[in-house]
Amino acid sequence: MLADPTLSRRRILTGTALIAGVVIEIAGWATVPPQDNLESATYLAALGGSPGRAQLSAILLSLGWAVLALGLVGALSLLRGTRGAILTTAGAVIAALGMISVSGQVYSDFYKIALHQGLPVADAVRVYESAEGLGGTSAWVVTGFLLFPALLLMLAGFARAGILGWWAPALYGAATVGFFLTPPVGWIPTAVLAVMFVPLIVLGVRAYSRAGSAVVAAEPAPAPN
Repeated sequence: MLADPTLSRRRILTGTALIAGVVIEIAGWATVPPQDNLESATYLAALGGSPGRAQLSAILLSLGWAVLALGLVGALSLLRGTRGAILTTAGAVIAALGMISVSGQVYSDFYKIALHQGLPVADAVRVYESAEGLGGTSAWVVTGFLLFPALLLMLAGFARAGILGWWAPALYGAATVGFFLTPPVGWIPTAVLAVMFVPLIVLGVRAYSRAGSAVVAAEPAPAPN
């Protein structure tokens, strides 16, 4: 069987997107301005008090999530059979949608900086909390949080398909629990996030390793639907 050059290129792009997305995302978390708690006034002060750093972090976080979303969709090209396909596809699509949602949410950081710099603290907090209390905002946040269980589903699918070991969903699941138990910002959540994304780095490496023409040519054709 002849190798499919399109599939090879897709896997190279997938590996690049996954690895680059993880690096950019971790850099975004590492540059989030420090804050002691999640109180509205503290949060706005952290962003408004370090506007340059906050803008850099927002740009990196938004770009990182968007690139990762592309990588997840591209990773479906690694599937060459039905084993684990439903889990993987459902998880990748839902996680990609969640990442796109979070990528868009980060844009609001620029408005939070302007609120802190342009209004008295009490007024800035009132406007911020009013916006956060809108039903549409809550729905958007929920959509973003779906990416975490969806990634677990996707990794379980890749493990079932034999592309990753079962260590991948286990490590990701444990690290995700730890991530939500850590302080809101700082080197600890950044380090935990890096551990969470190890399976995605490995998946990116697998995409590269399976992009060679000999590997692609030797693979069985996908089963017809």
